[in-house]
Amino acid sequence: MSKPETKVEILYPEYGNQGGDNGNYLYVEACLPKENIVHTMHGDKPYFVDHTPSGILLGGMTEAQQEFVLERLMPYKDRLAELADAGVPMIFSGNAADLLGQAIINPDGSRIEGLGLFAYTTTRYMPRRFHDVQVGSFSPGNGEKDFDVVGFKMQFTLTEGDNSSSYFIKNSTGFGINKKSKLEGFRRGNCIATWIIGPLLPLNPYLMRWFLDAMGEQETPLAFEEEAVAAYEKHRREMVYPGMHLHY
Repeated sequence: MSKPETKVEILYPEYGNQGGDNGNYLYVEACLPKENIVHTMHGDKPYFVDHTPSGILLGGMTEAQQEFVLERLMPYKDRLAELADAGVPMIFSGNAADLLGQAIINPDGSRIEGLGLFAYTTTRYMPRRFHDVQVGSFSPGNGEKDFDVVGFKMQFTLTEGDNSSSYFIKNSTGFGINKKSKLEGFRRGNCIATWIIGPLLPLNPYLMRWFLDAMGEQETPLAFEEEAVAAYEKHRREMVYPGMHLHY
């Protein structure tokens, strides 16, 4: 039986490009032929509604764009949950992670309903901003060895919820979902919600390898692998220096 054709859906790339998150899309596009990429733009019906994509990506955006994207995705929240439980790899990075919780709370106390894939609530503290560097251990599963994920945070939000058994990474450097936590992000199978920006995938070639493998692309080489691994190792060494977050 032939392998199904790989289709990576990039959701709303014209919005989800804050904090360098468009670099995630560029790296995927560097690894895979263009015919394997689906761009869901403003006004498009998401590809995942009628098809099963190999992977899904959505990056950080403005607060107004968050509300537009929520409006567009809300009718399909059950389908997203179904795909997450089927093991489809998804990465919602930066404040795109806010969308997958139960709600976003505005500074005035008003509430915006989320997609509900995870049981957390995110609060906007604008104009206060939270920033940090991140180094934490990720468990890829399937008996594979854990590896570190590195990156940056710059956000107006903090999150409340129990991710003790569903976190993305366990931080050795940097705060987690809030200032009291060392557990960053949420994970449901291969579906990841993370507030790390940077962009995440070019900074973490081993995470990119995991993403490709989870899509069935085990034979696909990493683009710029030697350079990406060298940059990753440099970040992993330097981000643990005391006070590094003060320079960001």
